[in-house]
Amino acid sequence: MNNKITDETKNIIYCLSYGGLLPFVICIVGIYFGSKELSSYSMIGFVSYSAVILGFVGAVHWGFLLKSDSIQRQGLLLSISVLPGLIGWLALISPLRAALLVLCISYPLLFVYEKLSELNSLLPKWYMLMRFRLTIVVTLSMLIALSAVYSMG
Repeated sequence: MNNKITDETKNIIYCLSYGGLLPFVICIVGIYFGSKELSSYSMIGFVSYSAVILGFVGAVHWGFLLKSDSIQRQGLLLSISVLPGLIGWLALISPLRAALLVLCISYPLLFVYEKLSELNSLLPKWYMLMRFRLTIVVTLSMLIALSAVYSMG
């Protein structure tokens, strides 16, 4: 069985991944330029989507780890891969400022974890470059959302 990802599959992954930034951007626009009611719904959508995507990124590790026989601490890494989902859930039940802070910190920390852990040997370079770019945009979106919350008082 050939596990090599084709260029066509990579293009689909890129489209879906970068397209996944649209809800972040749309919510930020709603937060800043919508009515008070739309701004409130946009913030709820932003935090909810952020939590879901954080859990999804952690779950991606399962796919890589389940394919690998070379990772020694596979059980530990599988266990750690559920943390983003738990952190996302925690954000959903937290006050808004705390939720945004937790999410804002979690995305870059997850990327650093991927770079420094044994996962780095499983994750393709193109994937990590894409993840880096996505992490930057999501983290900047978090900071923009946080600034909106702090400017509202």
